Amino acid sequence: MLSEQEKLELREMAQSASLREEFRALRRYSQQLERRITVDELMRWLTAMSRVLPKPAELRRFVEYKNVKF
Repeated sequence: MLSEQEKLELREMAQSASLREEFRALRRYSQQLERRITVDELMRWLTAMSRVLPKPAELRRFVEYKNVKF
């Protein structure tokens, strides 16, 4: 269940034409994984992703496996 604040934020995001276009581009590019893309297309996709996920990924501690069976 979404709070009223979350609903309001989603409505505001839905009104953004540029954000809707970026999500359309993400959907288009994800459906075309098998084809080669140009550098321009890659840059557009990376730009859209950086807007959707602006925070850098968190560094995670490496997990050492002591008992691995092959």
